[in-house]
Amino acid sequence: MHRQQTPSTKVMVPFHVHVFGQPEFACTWEQAAQRLEALPRMIFEPDGSWIWSGAAGADRWQIDGHLFDFCNRLHRVELRGACPLESLDTLLTCFGWPETELKFELVLEGEILNEKDFRQRLLH
Repeated sequence: MHRQQTPSTKVMVPFHVHVFGQPEFACTWEQAAQRLEALPRMIFEPDGSWIWSGAAGADRWQIDGHLFDFCNRLHRVELRGACPLESLDTLLTCFGWPETELKFELVLEGEILNEKDFRQRLLH
């Protein structure tokens, strides 16, 4: 993962992760879906796939995602794209963060990181 800077100096952090709640998400699939649908510029599909984008021109960013459920709970969330850290924080609130502790599985690297280590990895 390498960070990118746009001409406006806004840091864009690319990632491809599976996000898990620890010990589990406190919300259901439906609650997460409802929160996501409330975000501006969100395109949410009934199967749980979605695209969220922001800004324009050189500052444009996009996150593709998918919600997965198991036993009537939100099981995991797949996130892939690049965005400013502030937008990532906004997105994570849809899944109960910061009240719910999160773990991040780096898909390509096959590593599981806690939030602090994930954020450090994004910035280096």
